[in-house]
Amino acid sequence: MHTLRIDMPAQGLGSRLFGLREVGVLLVTLGVLHLAAQFNFLLFHTLVEVLRIVVLGGIFVLVWHTRHWATNSFLKVFGVGALFVAGLEMLHTLSYKGMGIFPGHDANLPTQLWIAFRYLEAGSMLFAGVWLGRPLRMGTLLGAYAGLVSVLLAAIFAGYFPDCFIEGSGLTPFKIYSEYVIAGLFALSALVLLWRSAHFEADVLWLLVVSLLVGALAEMAFTRYADVFGMANEFGHYLLFVSTYLIYRAVLVTGLIAPFDLMFREVRVRERDLETLVAERTEHLRESQALTTAFVENSPAVIFLTDEAQRFTLANPAFETLMERSRDQIIGHTVFDLMPGDVAQELSGNIRRTLESGTPQVFSERVRTGAKERLFETVHFPFFDEDGRIVGSGGIAADVTDLRSVELRYGTMISTSMDAVLVVDRQGRLIEVNEATCELTGYAREQLLGLRLEELEVGMDREAIRRTMAQIVREGSARFDSRWRRADGVVRDVEISVNYLTQAPTPCFFSFVRDITERKAASARIEHLAHYDQMTNLPNRLLFETCAARRLAAAAGRGAGCALVYLDLDNFKVINDTLGHVTGDDLLRHLGQRLRALSGEEGLISRFGGDEFLILLEDVADEQAVRGYVDRLLAECSRPLTLDGHELVNTISIGVALFPRDGADFDTLFRNADTAMFVAKAAGRNTYRFFGPEMQADALERLQLLSRLRGALERMELQVYYQPQFDLTSGELVGAEALIRWHHPELGMVPPNRFIPLAEDSGLIVPIGAWVLQQACQQAAGWQRVGGTPVVVAVNLSAVQFRQPQLRQTVVDALVASGLPPECLELELTESLLIGDVEDILQTISDLKALGLKLSIDDFGTGYSSLSYLKRFAVDKLKIDQSFVRDMMKDDDSAALVTTIAQLARNLGLRTIAEGVESVDMLAPLRQLGCDEAQGYHFGRPMPEDEFAAFLARTRMAPAGSEA
Repeated sequence: MHTLRIDMPAQGLGSRLFGLREVGVLLVTLGVLHLAAQFNFLLFHTLVEVLRIVVLGGIFVLVWHTRHWATNSFLKVFGVGALFVAGLEMLHTLSYKGMGIFPGHDANLPTQLWIAFRYLEAGSMLFAGVWLGRPLRMGTLLGAYAGLVSVLLAAIFAGYFPDCFIEGSGLTPFKIYSEYVIAGLFALSALVLLWRSAHFEADVLWLLVVSLLVGALAEMAFTRYADVFGMANEFGHYLLFVSTYLIYRAVLVTGLIAPFDLMFREVRVRERDLETLVAERTEHLRESQALTTAFVENSPAVIFLTDEAQRFTLANPAFETLMERSRDQIIGHTVFDLMPGDVAQELSGNIRRTLESGTPQVFSERVRTGAKERLFETVHFPFFDEDGRIVGSGGIAADVTDLRSVELRYGTMISTSMDAVLVVDRQGRLIEVNEATCELTGYAREQLLGLRLEELEVGMDREAIRRTMAQIVREGSARFDSRWRRADGVVRDVEISVNYLTQAPTPCFFSFVRDITERKAASARIEHLAHYDQMTNLPNRLLFETCAARRLAAAAGRGAGCALVYLDLDNFKVINDTLGHVTGDDLLRHLGQRLRALSGEEGLISRFGGDEFLILLEDVADEQAVRGYVDRLLAECSRPLTLDGHELVNTISIGVALFPRDGADFDTLFRNADTAMFVAKAAGRNTYRFFGPEMQADALERLQLLSRLRGALERMELQVYYQPQFDLTSGELVGAEALIRWHHPELGMVPPNRFIPLAEDSGLIVPIGAWVLQQACQQAAGWQRVGGTPVVVAVNLSAVQFRQPQLRQTVVDALVASGLPPECLELELTESLLIGDVEDILQTISDLKALGLKLSIDDFGTGYSSLSYLKRFAVDKLKIDQSFVRDMMKDDDSAALVTTIAQLARNLGLRTIAEGVESVDMLAPLRQLGCDEAQGYHFGRPMPEDEFAAFLARTRMAPAGSEA
């Protein structure tokens, strides 16, 4: 081992490692930590531990990045140990009482982790001092430490590690004795370092020894606290921080000031040896360079000299390489001795001509040696003796084979390029063009040469061309779009890329010109597609929002009013489903044309999506000023329209919001117009509504009601009521309709017409409908078990439920879970549900009928009644809407409708049931009309299941045929 002492100046290592400034930093930091301890001990503890973790991690990083050249084992052992000590210390910090990261653990866990990492730290320092000067592999160290730490962690978290702190009692004897042992290990480590002091600089050794002794004192302090937040614990952490700070100055700062040579003397010796070696190599290099600086020896060009008999007298290495011969094999020989006859004949002739002329000559010469042939540009020159007599010649030949090949390839590329390539001089004249330029411009090559740019340019005049060329001269290159006129007068869009060439014999502009006419047209089409609806050619949502926001801002600036008109087609889905999407699209196109004609070219109109349109009216004074326009809208849009042989009369619903009354920005205005449109829909459609604050309140109420409806099923707020159904011939109770009811603890009984539409719009109707189906099946099965007589339970299916792919399985699950026979279940379908994709509907109905249950059409006659679907769809019963039944006693049309429905059902083999039977007077006419069943308040109101059970029992005891 080298023992050379490193001499330091007066203000050397010691003053840089630990002086008055460092003492001041230490005292200030301790003061800050003391304030933190007074404010929050947990914060104080965390700060001290984190600072230690950072220092230990930095030591490992220093060791890791110097592992390949630092051979002293002390820093390797201590640095690798520092990584694992930092890991255990991090766990100790995170598990400390009050952190809450390890729930279920008390102060014992962090105390056990403390003892573990302090043992590891003291042991690492002692082992590092003992093993100093011996080789040790980094991988072995990492593996050993990882194994030891894994054992410690496993013992701690598995409960095998001795307890160190007991709540209410304080430190355990194991913990106290361990602190004494650890203090002893630190003190012993200090003695070992003093024993091995020859390996360290004095200042580094002093800092390490003091750090170990302060660490030992810290351990003594940690034997004296009874509470993890106690004063003894706080004092111990002060000493722990001082010890860490000294380590930081001794190791990390030393590594930064003079990497490792201040800590290990042999590193400094190695550095000096390296400097000596570099100096020696540099001197050798200079000597070698002095021997090879001659021009002839270093020139990549072939250089040779010949005498009057054309024998070579000098040949440089490049010539040797070309000839594939040594210099001895060249000197004294002629070209005929070295090269093939035809090549030698040409070279010899060139040398002779040079000698005869007495002046330098330039030749292109092909030289072939074996299978290799190269092209050279050669300067042959004569040389003279003192008397001026020609005594020989020389030659300098540059290999231009690759250059000529490149020139050929690039010339071919330019001539065959699909882009126009042209060279323009400083006056703007074309001096070179390729074939693609002729195709682009329609001129022949002879016509283009000499033509000026202004004779082609359409996008720039002569002055603009001059300014552009001047700018290209300054910047070196440019790229821009322009327009050129062909010889036939057609104007094409072009993209021009120009470079100004100064290396050419005459500075010029080298340009690539590409025809981008089609690309610009496509770009314009894409731009149009991005901002316009392709079906109606009206602005789309994005463009409308942008333009509307700009116009609203302008209106606000001049104090003008505007109106946003939100238009939605009524029953557009029916047209799509019945007549097809092609007809629906035609309808939207014609509607867009009508709106454009009504609003004029200056009006801002958009197809906002689907069957929705937006119109922005500017300079609107008040609500009255809009009514006339909206009335014209309703009248214009309701005019009959014949499409594909169908005469369509389609209505619209309109919502209007005024600016700035109903909103100061587009988003607010749109939201309020949307709300007003939905109110118009609810009011019967084919009308309009202006937004009012009460609409917002209604919308908010719907939102709140929907929020309360979510979870109503889980909170058991929903109930199933049952309304009895009687056979009009026998008078017997034959079934019951299951009806959903919602009893909210605050709102009371919420009417079905308020919450069922919300459930359908939100999709909640699917789980609610499945629950009603399960409850109805279970209850019907229970009635059958008690009374013996089957009762058919009728359950309504919403359109949303009907379109669910798992509908059949939901029905099967309800039947299987309840044990109800399928023939005792009747599913009620609305007429509008049967309009759409006939094949899908037919498949769904077939799947349901295959289960053996019954199907009925609810509210028959109020929707889109069609004999075609009655013929195709295998339903069992028609349910006559209560509006017809209630009015049939006083309205002949209603009576005729009931009669028609009953006769239609009888002819098709279907049963009928009348809803809304309020009095006994209605029974006889219904029987005479051929109606089979009836339900209504005359027979019984909808009842909870217990009341219905009692009603069912009484009915079964009554004689058959009696009036309910």
